Amino acid sequence: MAEDKGITQTTEVPAELVCFADRNRLRQVLANLLDNALKYTPSGGNVKISAHVEVDGVVIACQDSGIGIFAEDVAEIWDRLYRADKSRSQRGLGLGLSLVRAFMNAHGGRAEVQSTPGQGSTFNLYLPSAPNPAQLISPPVPEPVRG
Repeated sequence: MAEDKGITQTTEVPAELVCFADRNRLRQVLANLLDNALKYTPSGGNVKISAHVEVDGVVIACQDSGIGIFAEDVAEIWDRLYRADKSRSQRGLGLGLSLVRAFMNAHGGRAEVQSTPGQGSTFNLYLPSAPNPAQLISPPVPEPVRG
């Protein structure tokens, strides 16, 4: 999709970065965010995936130069089946971001977004340094995921 639209994709993830998460769910979350970023970024735009370590965990960011999200929609984009008015012309069911938030919550982390209409959005995923076994979805003990 990026190639078809002439969107530049970049990745900045340190090779030594390790986080504790369900590998398959993390891939699904990143695929949802990347799909949205590509879907809502016009031709010639940019999408960047980056990650870094903070004191209490790992932060993964998906930043785009897309259409952005209006302030009144930001709180609701995480709800199942919610689609902002501007997105209704795009394919989708309105489930992707609710799955992103559910995954992050299940891992003791969180998902946040900063967005400016007409300039783009940045979705930040915060994963804790160590897993909380009481909050894991599967497998019972997550394996380290390397950059």
